[in-house]
Amino acid sequence: MSYIQKRNGRYRARYRDPLGRVTSTTFDHKADAQRFLAEMETDKHRGSWIDPRHGEVPLAQWSVEFLALARRLSPSTQETYRRDLTKYVLPALGAYRLGSIPADAIENWLNDELEAGIAASSVHRHYRTLRRVLQVAVDKQKILNNPCDRVEAPRVPKREMVFLDWGQAVDLAEAHSDRYRALIYLAVDSGMRWSELIGLRRSKLDLRVRKVRVTEQLVRLETGEWLRKEPKTPASVRSITLSSVTAGILARHLERFAAPGPDGLVFPNAAGNPIAAASFWNNHFARAQRASGVSCRFHDLRHSSVALAIAAGAHPKAIQARMGHSSINVTLDRYGHLFPELDEAIAASFSDQLSAARSHRESRVVHAAFGA
Repeated sequence: MSYIQKRNGRYRARYRDPLGRVTSTTFDHKADAQRFLAEMETDKHRGSWIDPRHGEVPLAQWSVEFLALARRLSPSTQETYRRDLTKYVLPALGAYRLGSIPADAIENWLNDELEAGIAASSVHRHYRTLRRVLQVAVDKQKILNNPCDRVEAPRVPKREMVFLDWGQAVDLAEAHSDRYRALIYLAVDSGMRWSELIGLRRSKLDLRVRKVRVTEQLVRLETGEWLRKEPKTPASVRSITLSSVTAGILARHLERFAAPGPDGLVFPNAAGNPIAAASFWNNHFARAQRASGVSCRFHDLRHSSVALAIAAGAHPKAIQARMGHSSINVTLDRYGHLFPELDEAIAASFSDQLSAARSHRESRVVHAAFGA
């Protein structure tokens, strides 16, 4: 049974939750209290009732519980959530009550970040973090809906992919020092990701059969700790056949630079540790680009590997397996524009098949006429 009490000029709406517990919420106006009780009764009848007290919790307080729930996720994912919440989300929105975060407040926060010069890709990540925090609140029946559903996510301009030809790839590789030259050759030959390359161990490289087995990646947390983790998707666990040229380059590299033992890194730095991205970009990759006249991101070596495979006539399914894409759709969506000959090949095949079918039909008609 629900009812309203007037106390000190305000109106207390009292009701029983589905478990029979009596609770209340206070309003300035009786009409608001009546509307609230009507909504509570309707939600209980529909089976969609959510304790409104959960929505009174500040976002900052719920974020602590969210991070506790996220402990089953990978350390790097937890670190991203914690960093985004602490540095970006909570300073702007942390004081809002969980069930009362206006959609326009979220949009203004995103716009403020963009105007402050924060990269659109970073702003979009902050948005995804907030959306996830609020979606878990919905899933745990803390709030009824996610206000991010009413927010237009910031657009991230697509960065144009750069495709190197073999001459440019060789120029870039040869512009590196002896220690890192083989890394560039393997990146172009195999299409492996940065985290897969720097985490590659001797035991995963069998140069007798020219195979590299990708089963893990190595990432560095903000604490400086190195973390080995599974690849991005199950499809990323793969075996890649290398060219004989790259296999020969790697054989010489192993003798001079790789760490000893089956678990030794194939590409350690001069101190024997994993290669830190920032140090490599600034001290090696950028210098090699200037020396070779080749301009690209490191990830463009992976794009180049795909483009070179397509130019060599590789089938999209083979490229999908080699790159570790989760599906053939990913390969075609990302690199389909590099397959113009496929459409032409279909048209040529149709022409051949149609001509053959028409000729066969004419032969049958003639045979039928003379036979009659």
